[in-house]
Amino acid sequence: MPNASDATDPAPCPPYPRMSRDHLKLQALIILWGFTAVLGALIDLSAYGVVLYRTAIAALFLIIWQQQKLLIPSRDALAFTLTGAVIGAHWITFFLAVKVANVSICMAGIATLALWTAILEPLMVRGRKFRPIDLAFGVVVAIGVATIFQSELQFSDGFLIALLSAFLAAVFSIINSFHIKKAHYLVITTYEMLGAALFTGLYIFLFDPATKLKPSPSDWLWLFLLAIFGTVVAFSQYIALLKRLPVFTINFVSNLEPVYGILLAALILKDHNDLNPGFWTGAAIIIGSMCAYPLVRRKFVAR
Repeated sequence: MPNASDATDPAPCPPYPRMSRDHLKLQALIILWGFTAVLGALIDLSAYGVVLYRTAIAALFLIIWQQQKLLIPSRDALAFTLTGAVIGAHWITFFLAVKVANVSICMAGIATLALWTAILEPLMVRGRKFRPIDLAFGVVVAIGVATIFQSELQFSDGFLIALLSAFLAAVFSIINSFHIKKAHYLVITTYEMLGAALFTGLYIFLFDPATKLKPSPSDWLWLFLLAIFGTVVAFSQYIALLKRLPVFTINFVSNLEPVYGILLAALILKDHNDLNPGFWTGAAIIIGSMCAYPLVRRKFVAR
């Protein structure tokens, strides 16, 4: 990865009005992200089918919209497209976790995103130091994960897939923090959605050619909502925010996505009826530790 001499600590805060707008925008995006899991559960397609249509529709929309602006150096275009393959793998595992288990189990696994970011940044970014406090919180999160595992063994496969999805999300978030310095966020999003669609299509062709790919009339409605609002709008604006907010800040605040996702799933899909107290205990440990992390970490860094 490129050297990031200013990556050891979070970037200086911008003036308050802009910071306020950025954080409000981030909250709106996180609500949209939480709703994508519900949309995935409503769509009667395999996880691969959901991701293929989601990314292909988004890529087509962005290509028509951007047109000449997409002429960038081939090296950058290839890098953005390959990153899209990682994003495609993240979304496949995300929706697969929803299909194998349910939205709430998926959201509990995704709640480890900030932890993965704290672990991976020192490995992927030169100049970023690993701190013992990160390991300590990693142990706390592991306790929450173990609690969910023991209480929801029937959903263990879905939970493991969700953990992998969170790991992949941390990887492409860190990579995108470098990409945003090279091109406009809409251009980056276009190539990444194209890469995600190509990766998903190739995966289906090679490994699951029998997967269902014919959406029902109601599926088309959810797919367009997912592609336009949950992808073109939410994902492109997330990349734009990487230019002004540190990647850890974005991924930390994203810990509210499981909260919103679980609440939306309870309201719309009644997922909470399938869960026992052990799930809520484990989820509370994971989400609570993520909320406490920046407060405790700030004190250690200050020393």
